[in-house]
Amino acid sequence: MDILQIVPRLPPHTDGVGDYALRLGAQLWDDHGIYSHFLPVLFELDYSPLEHGFPIARLSAHTSEALMAAYPTSAKAVLLHYSNYPYFKGQLDAPFWLSAALRCLLQAHNIPLVVMFHELPTLDLKILKVFNPWQSRVSQQLAQLASGVVTDSYRFKKVLSRWSSHSIPCIPDFSNIGEPDRVPPLGDRRRQLVIFGGHDRSRIYRNHLPALLRACQILKIEQIIDIGRPLDLDPQQFGDLQWVQMGFQPSEVVSQTLLKSFAGMIDYTRFPGDLGKSSVFAAFTAHGVLPLVTAYNPSEKDGLHLHQQYLTPTTLQSTTALNHLQAIATAAHHWYQQHTLAKNAAIFAEQLLQTPQRH
Repeated sequence: MDILQIVPRLPPHTDGVGDYALRLGAQLWDDHGIYSHFLPVLFELDYSPLEHGFPIARLSAHTSEALMAAYPTSAKAVLLHYSNYPYFKGQLDAPFWLSAALRCLLQAHNIPLVVMFHELPTLDLKILKVFNPWQSRVSQQLAQLASGVVTDSYRFKKVLSRWSSHSIPCIPDFSNIGEPDRVPPLGDRRRQLVIFGGHDRSRIYRNHLPALLRACQILKIEQIIDIGRPLDLDPQQFGDLQWVQMGFQPSEVVSQTLLKSFAGMIDYTRFPGDLGKSSVFAAFTAHGVLPLVTAYNPSEKDGLHLHQQYLTPTTLQSTTALNHLQAIATAAHHWYQQHTLAKNAAIFAEQLLQTPQRH
């Protein structure tokens, strides 16, 4: 079975959603014989004809006619990865063309549409973050148009359930840098702590540096490994700790670094209740490191509990025994096994293969 996966952008242009879709595409093919064609919506960028062995279709404009022309005739379903932000240019913009174009496509080909909601649009009102009512109209249209809806956030699921009559699977994100078959115990690892991800990781240094340094002291960390876009920081602020900037690295290098590391830290205070959405946190748990979060994140609906699957620098002070720390890392690793890439792919395969075709 051939399908079309619609994404914001693809490599070489860095995009977490695009990476998610490519890895999902490979797993869908390996496990379920579902072969993906990809269509990046940001058509102004340059792409190769093939990416990871999958063909890349080209969109010429944001219109129904352009989507119809780009659609591969062999495809029997559409999987839309919708994260809102790459699809519009400003707070008052909304991609109504997308829902209209998909409606035309589905009617013309009588095919199912599955929408993966990676995000729902919000308005940042300084001290308050609320759903953007204008842009949410597009999300609502897509949810109502879809034959299947999937999300990675329990908070999003509650909203989507008001728009869709279908049962909505909610499955936390998988690790974008791989899933090792074996993870060494903490006692066999170097006393190093990893911080990686996008530019947002700079909030750890900007807002939580004393907590980071205190956690390193408690855990007897000897060096901090920073992976991602280089940051302009003064190494002297880390005192006796070595601060090593690795810059951007291939997934294989990040994976091997995590397997050798004792702990990892993430700041997810901007997304309360959504810790399960973090691909960085997923990478920590997939690789068996001790997950540290800068503050408590109320994500119990996704199976994540403070003191059970992660610690904070504050709670770490009363949890220093190696066997206790190992229990946290092991519980986090077991939590990850419930939503590996293979289990994510099985959810999407069920949606794509068993969803009734529209009429």
